[in-house]
Amino acid sequence: MIPLIIALALQGAPRPTLVVVNQSASTVSVIDLAEGKTLATLPTGHFPHEAAASADGRWAVVTDYGDRTAGSTITVLDLQSLTIVRTIDIAPRNRPHSAAFLPDNHTLAVTCETSNAVLLIDVLTGAVTGQVSTQRRLSHMLALHPDAHHVYTANVADGSLSGMDLSGKDSTRTLPVSVKTEGLGLNAAGTQVWMGSNETNKVYMVDLARWQVIDSLQTGGMPYRIGFDPKGKVAIITNPTSDEIRFVDPVTRKELGVLSVAGGATATQPEGLTFSPDGTTAWVTLNGAAQVVAIDLASRTIKRRFPVGEGPDGIAYVER
Repeated sequence: MIPLIIALALQGAPRPTLVVVNQSASTVSVIDLAEGKTLATLPTGHFPHEAAASADGRWAVVTDYGDRTAGSTITVLDLQSLTIVRTIDIAPRNRPHSAAFLPDNHTLAVTCETSNAVLLIDVLTGAVTGQVSTQRRLSHMLALHPDAHHVYTANVADGSLSGMDLSGKDSTRTLPVSVKTEGLGLNAAGTQVWMGSNETNKVYMVDLARWQVIDSLQTGGMPYRIGFDPKGKVAIITNPTSDEIRFVDPVTRKELGVLSVAGGATATQPEGLTFSPDGTTAWVTLNGAAQVVAIDLASRTIKRRFPVGEGPDGIAYVER
């Protein structure tokens, strides 16, 4: 039997949790990693794409991107009660996609594709409190700089990178990178942005201080998502068209290995990814397999699988 004092301490300890967007099912799954079980599966708007969670473990959001009909809502989850507490409608703007919480834990920065902008939204009130132009078309993925003032977007239609100051002090600057640039990742030091081209299957590395492309890496499929572990030891690239997950050294920019997640006749399609704060584990959604896999970053092997809803895409880690 666990002593009472230890049991009470465990009850009050933060619970490692995954928030997984089930795109095809239009739902979101909340998974308790300690218990290894799904705590809730909740409805979202139509065809959601990405998730973000506040650092205090209270809130999560899902961007309701839509399918043939453009979505214009953001679903807000209370991670304590495991309920949907509000749906924020940003119309007449639509196609919200990638999102990140600012340090105040209630202001959300989110790309809005049809407005070519990053919106600032208060998830407590549902109000749009600001808008910064990316000056380029189809701003899709977003990365928030560690200083929490600067944000970067991948602009698919123009094959470019935009950098913005959310305080409005500096004007937006843009950089042509390649063609159909969708995937985007910011390294742990906040010095480089890596961008994936859906047409060339390459990842391009941008030095932010010099504001120029300094290198590229050929992958075996579309580099859908790019992420860096918090300790700065590894970058991960998911390739859904080749059922592969690539591991790259963030410093040397050399490939460390490739993990095949092929599932036979049915494509598994690795897509969204997130990391543990200690940099030991990554979680990747397998869109075609309705699963999330936990990857040990030291051995680059799958150590656990979690069933989720149909068509999982975006994913966020949070301690609630």
